[in-house]
Amino acid sequence: MNKYFIKKSASLLVVTLVATAIFITLVSGAISLGLLQMRFNKLKTAGAQALHISEAGINYYKWVLYHDPTEYCNNETCKSGPDYGPYGPYDYSDQSDTINGKYELYIFPPEDGSGIVKIKSVGWVNEYPNIKRSIEVQLGKLSLASHLILTNDSLRITQNTETTGMIHSNSGIRFDGTANSSISSAVSEYSDPSHSGDNEFGVHTHKTTIDPLPPASVPTRDDVFLAGRFFPVPKINIGSLDSYVDGMYTLAQQDGLVLESSGAYGYFIELMPPGNQPKMKIYRVTSITDPCRTCLNCLKWKHGVCQSCGQWGESFPTYGAVGKGKVPGGPSNSQYDVPANGIIFVKDNVWVDTISHTNATRVTILAFKEPFATGNANIILNKDVNYKSADATSAFGFVAQHDIIFGLDSENNLEINAAMVARDGKIGRENYPDYCLGNKKLSLTIFGSMAMLGNNNGNSYGFSYYDDSGNFLSGYRNIELNYDGNLRLYPPPNFPTTGDYRFISWREN
Repeated sequence: MNKYFIKKSASLLVVTLVATAIFITLVSGAISLGLLQMRFNKLKTAGAQALHISEAGINYYKWVLYHDPTEYCNNETCKSGPDYGPYGPYDYSDQSDTINGKYELYIFPPEDGSGIVKIKSVGWVNEYPNIKRSIEVQLGKLSLASHLILTNDSLRITQNTETTGMIHSNSGIRFDGTANSSISSAVSEYSDPSHSGDNEFGVHTHKTTIDPLPPASVPTRDDVFLAGRFFPVPKINIGSLDSYVDGMYTLAQQDGLVLESSGAYGYFIELMPPGNQPKMKIYRVTSITDPCRTCLNCLKWKHGVCQSCGQWGESFPTYGAVGKGKVPGGPSNSQYDVPANGIIFVKDNVWVDTISHTNATRVTILAFKEPFATGNANIILNKDVNYKSADATSAFGFVAQHDIIFGLDSENNLEINAAMVARDGKIGRENYPDYCLGNKKLSLTIFGSMAMLGNNNGNSYGFSYYDDSGNFLSGYRNIELNYDGNLRLYPPPNFPTTGDYRFISWREN
């Protein structure tokens, strides 16, 4: 055989073997890469499905809270904190049965009566139990402290009033001040009860130039509505306080404070500087200021004041607490600790004041006479109620069966820091006539929120009164209303809410 041919054949064999080896290597690499990519895709899919399962756990527990707003243990034996769980793992499969896995739930009940429930859900698919995705959410109901003003009734906000914070009415709003935040109404037009005439826009103004009447175009009026006015918008279901009051009474009996009927005019509560333990003084109101009455037939005048009247006319209550005595059975120094859960339930009228207050007091005071459904207890605020720094460490909540009242003798320059709710009545002040000395005051500043649940034909709110010509009649001449943004997430303890749980925050760990 030709040596050259043999040598050439051997060379071809070597080349073939090398080429085959390279081919096999490339094919093996491609197969390995394909398998690796396939596994990576499966792991990626498993991670995405684990997140889907985790979200399913969150949605499931939102459903649980919808049916029982205070069920924090998934109908099981509650486990100790801080991670209240895990509850589960629970089996999960989607409707097509293509995703099968499990999720664990960790439930964090509301702290300090905040009304915010935190939920953590950890999910995974059965095939890859080590690939877990975790979601944490905060769920909360719409608090009645969610707006600067929230009401079922029509509103009239008078001139020389400046507001910062959302205002909403399920009826109409006449706004003659300056609004730095949005103003909204659930109606497109309404008959303003503050005067006669045709229907007006759901949110309208008489400031300087009166708005035209519907169906005219709505003017911008950015001299009044700096952040806009919006109407009609969906109605906010403010709801009823019936079940809420019963629940608060139970909580007050457990870890709060219940004050039975005073047998007199009510109670006077002074919130004191907190120190290590928040304190308060509580007195029994034994006498109040006489009503302001007009004399139709004066028998004896002295220094321009009627000393003896033969016939009295119109009468206005003045809401001043004069006589204060020890609460029967209470401590000799009238000093109490603010209860652990911050709930004070008073079956009578309540006057509230603060003494050189600083921070770190969270309290909700309710005034409800028996029967709770039909009584008429009031909360009266004649002196400053405030805390010194605007953070969530302090929050004052006042919930009145009827009115939250600013009396005739309230401070000339009054400051109120509080979230306030009037169930059946008004938040405001009487339209005291000139014969009531002190009927005109200088300034009112509110830092907090107001909610009026009743519909009193436009009489659910009012701190100042003007005639149709713009002349000041009574009340506070200058008013500044500011929303406390901390109330959105950290309202006073167990402050009333409305509606169902909704998402406040969502994040993946």
